[in-house]
Amino acid sequence: MKKVLLAITMLGVLSFLSACDKESSKTAAATNLPWKVSTTANGATHVLGVDIGETTFKQLMFKLRLLAEPALFETAEGNLFLEASFGKKKFGVLEARLIAEMEADQTVFKAMKEDNAGRDSTPSNHWKYSLSVKSTKIANDLRVWRLVYLPVADFELKQMQFFGEPQEKVQVTDNAQYWLYPDKGMALLWDKEGKEIFYYAAPKDFTRLKKSLPTKVVIVKP
Repeated sequence: MKKVLLAITMLGVLSFLSACDKESSKTAAATNLPWKVSTTANGATHVLGVDIGETTFKQLMFKLRLLAEPALFETAEGNLFLEASFGKKKFGVLEARLIAEMEADQTVFKAMKEDNAGRDSTPSNHWKYSLSVKSTKIANDLRVWRLVYLPVADFELKQMQFFGEPQEKVQVTDNAQYWLYPDKGMALLWDKEGKEIFYYAAPKDFTRLKKSLPTKVVIVKP
């Protein structure tokens, strides 16, 4: 009799956990969307279940349940920046690739460059340095100041409108504009003929985010 009761109890627990998992999946599908953006009490930008501007790279990997290898990049002008690219992942009902950029002083990046584990050129005319084990450990604890969302599918204008009316529009080409949302820490590239790109940073880092976008542009009023 006890075995029967135990079996019934276990079935009940499994059913409950299954129902919770389904409910959790439904909640994730409804909230892990690129236009579901909010600001936390600490001033970070909450999107895709992570807090950009506060979360470290190691925490980001844990929350996304994805691994990525950070690498140091050097521009033609000698500026250094640290990025990690994540492969394709499903966020809610949409698939996208992500790029995380970590923040540190240039002296930290210069030390990583000196301690590099190899160098390659990139199509964007940057040098890419592989990190040593020591530098990788340092990178894991650095703050992610910017997250780039690269959707797999093209967005239509009706989907872009889910983000709401931007506070400013910046013309990039005849077919592409940046939509800027300083209060949300968000910048969107809306391209009628190409791929869209979404950028996220904490609102306090928005000026820096905007400066990281192309500079030869024309301002367009919404």
